Amino acid sequence: MPLEIDEESDGIAEVKQVNKIQPHRAIDDSSDIQQNSFRDFLIKNRGYILFVLTSMLLIYRNNLQPLNFLIVIILFFWAIIRLIARTTIFSKGELSRDKPSLKRKTKIFSLVISMFITFIIVSSTLFLNFSPQVGGDSLPYEVSPNFRDGTFHNLNPTDISSGNVSFLELLVQYIVSDDHRSPNIPLPTKEFEKLNLEADEISITWLGHSTLLIHTNNVTIITDPIFGEDNMDPLFFGPMPFIYQHTYELQDLPEIDYVFISHDHYDHLDMGTIKELEDSEFFVPLGVKAHLLRWGIDEKNIEELDWYDEINISSELNVALTPSHHFSGRGLFNGDTTLWASWVFNLNDKSIFFSGDSGYMEEYVTIGEKYGPFDIAFLESGQYNEAWNNIHMFPEEVIQAGIDLNATTILPIHNSKYELSLHHWDEPLERVTAEGERRNLSVATPMIGESFVLGKTIPNRAWWTNVSDGPDLFLKDNIIVGVIVVPLNIVSIVWIVLSLKHNKSLNRSIEKVTNSEEE
Repeated sequence: MPLEIDEESDGIAEVKQVNKIQPHRAIDDSSDIQQNSFRDFLIKNRGYILFVLTSMLLIYRNNLQPLNFLIVIILFFWAIIRLIARTTIFSKGELSRDKPSLKRKTKIFSLVISMFITFIIVSSTLFLNFSPQVGGDSLPYEVSPNFRDGTFHNLNPTDISSGNVSFLELLVQYIVSDDHRSPNIPLPTKEFEKLNLEADEISITWLGHSTLLIHTNNVTIITDPIFGEDNMDPLFFGPMPFIYQHTYELQDLPEIDYVFISHDHYDHLDMGTIKELEDSEFFVPLGVKAHLLRWGIDEKNIEELDWYDEINISSELNVALTPSHHFSGRGLFNGDTTLWASWVFNLNDKSIFFSGDSGYMEEYVTIGEKYGPFDIAFLESGQYNEAWNNIHMFPEEVIQAGIDLNATTILPIHNSKYELSLHHWDEPLERVTAEGERRNLSVATPMIGESFVLGKTIPNRAWWTNVSDGPDLFLKDNIIVGVIVVPLNIVSIVWIVLSLKHNKSLNRSIEKVTNSEEE
């Protein structure tokens, strides 16, 4: 098949193939694009496609799924750059738009990345500063001894990250995915049923994470209420809640009299749920009131408290706001401008402690001496890791906190709803019950949605052990797939190498023929 030199109107010489039976006519860039069919693309790049697919499958089978997300992002940007390269952007001085130079590719890449970063920054900033979900801006609380230099502080100076684990180590741990960090099947739960209570009895229902329903014949309390099946992050990047066998809605519960909030993080304070509870009375740490006001809650229904403030709500219920070891914030620039806390309830002469979120602190001894002994303590046990040991308790510390508080029974909360850390979803329950048995402290482990009467038989069945790992995933667990994926990956590499050699040889031949024709 001979070659001819075709001089285009712009004076650039292009090598054209001439068919002996029916010569091809010269074509410009636009017609070139039309003739590059999807089929031709697949044939031309079959080695690369096979390499990417088999590599992603290997990554998936080795629990490195986040790397696959990175590959998808890279492929997305590669496709965008290819599309832009076929336009006139940065094409001045280029011989062909179909084969952009490295300099032009670099310019296009810089443009795409700049636009992407700008979009993320602008949209996130606008959302986190103007979305109602972020809440309101709290005023300075100079009268509080816990408020200094524009922010609230823990009793002891605390960094969010402990420094025990480097950022790189933590990043690697998050890159290595683990199927056991969240359940692969719907969690077994119980449908909520209101108990028939005698005069002074108190029923308790754990609804997952830190949401607890505390109910008597005259009073109904709820803590950190989060309902619905949406993800907890306002930017839609946050984790979705685990799937439960039963769903829970506010309308299925007794009418809520009092709502108690521990702090303003999104997994404890939800705008949609708060709006549904607008007729209830709210008790919140300092600063959180601003969020509720922005969401339309009447100011007369909100009571703000500082650490160790006490309030008599009714003849049956007295409460106190007590310290926790944590932090706060819902936006980009309002970190620690609202207070975080735990709660003490004295209800029908029973003492109840609710920890909110907290790292272990010696203050539990003080709280226990001042308000204990406690008939039950709801203690955070979940979403811990070495980097966060200042702000989240490990299971063994949970038991120590229960002992410090002089609690008869503890109920581990802040687990079984979100994947926020690196541990297996059921590890907090497994470890805290084992440590409780070792140290002779009663640990209540009701199923989500299960109600029980405080002071009577405490549910302690290990319900999480009946949760199977779910069906085997074909691409991940099938032996045949595992046997063939590595050879296919090797074949793809050989294919790519041979293709590169063939193209290099073909280009040399074309160059020789072109040079001879020019002579």
